[in-house]
Amino acid sequence: MNQSNEPKAKQNVFWPTIDSIQRAREVAQQGFWAAVIVAVVTTLFALVSIVAGDIAELPISAGSFIDVGIFVAIAFGIRRMSRVAAVLGLVVYFGNQLYMWSIIGPQTAGIIVVVFMMLAFIHGVRGTFAYHSYRKQGIQETLAEDSSMPVDDVQS
Repeated sequence: MNQSNEPKAKQNVFWPTIDSIQRAREVAQQGFWAAVIVAVVTTLFALVSIVAGDIAELPISAGSFIDVGIFVAIAFGIRRMSRVAAVLGLVVYFGNQLYMWSIIGPQTAGIIVVVFMMLAFIHGVRGTFAYHSYRKQGIQETLAEDSSMPVDDVQS
């Protein structure tokens, strides 16, 4: 076995370091999973609302399936490393939470969940932007090695 004696760098769970294109993908996946969770939970609440009626005065109805579709599209976009999808995920989720709080007020337990979900969507944004930054750097480095043309002259 070839194990290194060097200690592993301690990772910050709440604000992970993005130091490579692979790490950018991993961090961005938090936004993907946040969008999937929002879509699944909204689906469940909408189905219960349809079957059983109003749930604790939540503004959820059959129309909530529009939100489900939006978050499924956002999840798909983040999975494909779309910066637009990542930003939309953060903005739409935050907007939905503001709307819910305007109707029922912030709930103590709900605030904790919202903070973690917002953090996941923020990581989706961080990861997708870092991914494209690393990718662009790799393309520029490859062009610089393969061509006598200066990298600054390359249009992206």
